[in-house]
Amino acid sequence: MATLLSSTSSFDYCNHSLHFLFSPPKLHCPRILVSKLPGLRFRVSSPSKSRVFCESKMVFLPSIHVIFICQTQEGQIRRCSPLLEKASLPSNGALASDEWKAVPDIWRSSAEKHGYRVAVVDPYHDPPSTMTYKQLEQEILDFTEGLRVIGVNPEEKVALFADNSCRWLVADQGILAMGAINVVRGSRSAVEELLHIYNHSESVGLVVDNPEFFNRLAGTFSSKATMRFLVLLWGEKACLSSGETHGVPIFSYKEIIELGRESRVAHIDSHDARQGCKYEIIGSDDIATIVYTSGTTGNPKGVMLTHKNLLHQIENLWDVVPTEAGDRFLSMLPTWHVYERACEYFTFTHGIEQVYTTVRNLKDDLRHYQPQYLISVPLVYETLYRYVLRISSMLINHLRLS
Repeated sequence: MATLLSSTSSFDYCNHSLHFLFSPPKLHCPRILVSKLPGLRFRVSSPSKSRVFCESKMVFLPSIHVIFICQTQEGQIRRCSPLLEKASLPSNGALASDEWKAVPDIWRSSAEKHGYRVAVVDPYHDPPSTMTYKQLEQEILDFTEGLRVIGVNPEEKVALFADNSCRWLVADQGILAMGAINVVRGSRSAVEELLHIYNHSESVGLVVDNPEFFNRLAGTFSSKATMRFLVLLWGEKACLSSGETHGVPIFSYKEIIELGRESRVAHIDSHDARQGCKYEIIGSDDIATIVYTSGTTGNPKGVMLTHKNLLHQIENLWDVVPTEAGDRFLSMLPTWHVYERACEYFTFTHGIEQVYTTVRNLKDDLRHYQPQYLISVPLVYETLYRYVLRISSMLINHLRLS
């Protein structure tokens, strides 16, 4: 029987969620537990600490959905990026590696070489964010573990529908680092297109940009898609449309990070927890991501990319772009765009500072940040070229008249 160790007693007056922390030494339980309270159920997913989430949409409603995550079942599989999570792997070193086997392994190398350099600057989200390479590595590790805590398993697909931001990067790498596969798309796609991608890929959960974006999806997804969980990268859960999630557990980005941080500490401190896990490493030939085509000739088609596919780009782009640590990269293209994505991964391996911008702010940010690198498509360069010609012409005319 699980015993209550402590209560993290967080009662969220907006979403009315209660969090409890349990620690069962060995817990064997069915997938669904039903209590004597009307409408109260425990949904169990595999794997030292167990956490209960009680959520209801209205105060004092007896129908409360609960997730009971049992994390000490023997034989829990932990699939890891062998270099990124080297410190948490068994001490015999049989699985650890000093080479990049999976894309997230780059963060251990970058944190060691460029730890206190600024890695990302994200000025246009709330809150604005700046992280060093060491901070970014820890954030990715926490998000990775947070996904394990809420029950995501290796090789499962997780839809990541969001736009360019530092939290997109953390979520992307967190999904990959635990051996899951992310299915990526931006927020500007049509709802029916996103639904097709979600269902066709057999995704089990959804990570979205913000509440406003999910509110646009909610009506369609709630009736035509099966979601095991929802994660908001930005914004507050209170801004979600009432009644559209039908008991789907909802987590904010900060909650995933906090869950992961607590679980990582518990895992490192507990010898029993480490011994109770079966460790596997992510292989270079494992699928990392599924990128869907634009859909101009029919329904979008999924392209499966392995870790090796992406690592090849990371390891060879130096021949084209000899970057230097401390250089600045202005990021504007959608990060699910595979060209932008591979280039970003590459620049992060060389200690470059990445600044997130938007089409609206691009001209001002070019002046303000004076980047050495900008990845874009021809249309953007053509627009900038015409802008420069127009400004030059105005200055010449002004000089002639003065």
